[in-house]
Amino acid sequence: MSFTPESDIYAAIDLGSNSFHMIMAREVHGQLQVIDKHKEMVRLRAGLDADMNLNESAFQSAIECLTRFGQLIKNIPSKNVRAVGTNTLRNAKNSRAFLIAARQALGHHIEIIAGKEEARLIFLGVVHGLPRSEEQRLVMDIGGGSTEYIIGRGFSNDHLTSTEMGCVSQTQAFFADDVVTIETMNRAIAGARQILRPHRKILRQLGWDSAYGASGTIKSIGQILQENQWTDGIITLDGLQHLRQALLKAGSVQALKLNGLKDDRRPVLAGGLAILIATFEELGIASMQVSANALREGLVFDTLGRLFAEDSRETSVRAMQQWMRVDVQQAAQVAQTGRMLFNQAHNIWQLRDSEYDYPKLLTWAAELHECGMAISYKRYRHHSAYLVEQADMVGFTNQEKQMLAAMLLNHRGKFVQEAFQNLLEPHNQKLVFLTVLLRLAVRIHRGRDLESPDILLVIENQTHIHLNFNDGWLSAHPLSQLDLDIEAKRLESAGFKLTYA
Repeated sequence: MSFTPESDIYAAIDLGSNSFHMIMAREVHGQLQVIDKHKEMVRLRAGLDADMNLNESAFQSAIECLTRFGQLIKNIPSKNVRAVGTNTLRNAKNSRAFLIAARQALGHHIEIIAGKEEARLIFLGVVHGLPRSEEQRLVMDIGGGSTEYIIGRGFSNDHLTSTEMGCVSQTQAFFADDVVTIETMNRAIAGARQILRPHRKILRQLGWDSAYGASGTIKSIGQILQENQWTDGIITLDGLQHLRQALLKAGSVQALKLNGLKDDRRPVLAGGLAILIATFEELGIASMQVSANALREGLVFDTLGRLFAEDSRETSVRAMQQWMRVDVQQAAQVAQTGRMLFNQAHNIWQLRDSEYDYPKLLTWAAELHECGMAISYKRYRHHSAYLVEQADMVGFTNQEKQMLAAMLLNHRGKFVQEAFQNLLEPHNQKLVFLTVLLRLAVRIHRGRDLESPDILLVIENQTHIHLNFNDGWLSAHPLSQLDLDIEAKRLESAGFKLTYA
């Protein structure tokens, strides 16, 4: 399969805690036309050891799976591919080593997303597969390590919740020996209800007209209920109780003989069933329809939005600026000068990346560099970095927030090299260059004037930067000249030489 550089083929890869999914689709008049799907039961969550590291077997199985995925998508443009890791990779201590190996196997970088971002993408995927409606919808998704609950109307969500329970983790906690008794099932349901209880009030207050369930566990249970004629395909508490009784009678999932039960779902059925029963009981759900779409479809639609419509990350930056009362005029001036410098530097410093949009990162960093002032001017760069890295910013992955935080921490003052060392290659090197451009833009606009100077940036070599200002600008801005003298010393300690005229 081969594609042109401007291919209309998109790929989304979901590295779930239980299974890895890939979808390839073509965009046709705002709808997805699926051209290929592939799923493998990697069971990543089951490979976490007592120290929360992926064991060698799970690590290798995942890499082998991604190598096969890579064969299918090797000719799709990078901007058309999104790959995300969820709960297990959020929690695994050796996720950095995994991401390095996975990048090589897949041929594309993999983003680790926060629980609320996972919930947002799930909702986006589910509602795109439903008829347009003004009804309020509850969407639930049971993953291997987490379960998400979302309430929204249309394509907009009103509430996002990600809980630390999944079909794999609940099975490990309560059914590790595959013995299912009334006691173990009751404990599993009670445990799930306890995890969900802090979120019950807001979910029930918001309410919903219809409930939808997504992903493998819910699809599998819906199929079992239908094929055993306990329901007509819609999940109900009565149908779930029939399945529970059948499982208790069998005594174990392996001994269970039911129509519609696939072997690859047996290892996680008990934990998933407990979560679903707990949710129905805790939230008072009458019935739940099964969605054909899930996270991976949401990824494709989010990618289309980034490329052709509104990037949800832009909305997050605007919201952070408003929340932290950022001087948006000053931020815009710094961003404009930063982009001007970038356009003159990117060829020599090779700052055009096929997978990460460095100009956008530079712009967002400029727009948010003063957000920490809302906490305190003293050490505000530290506050800015902390706010961006820790906040739930819609659309941003954990890696993107770490990149922005490293830039914000270093946009002035002493260079903290350790902030870049924690980033994956090549970003640990490229973001140093990007941060130098941000620092120069911030220095130039310290006077907070409304005019931007014309600057010729000359990079004599990789580390020697020369700024040539238009006639008379420096003499008219003595504070900026003093700041550039100070900045030259700061950059020298980071291995750069700055001259100007």
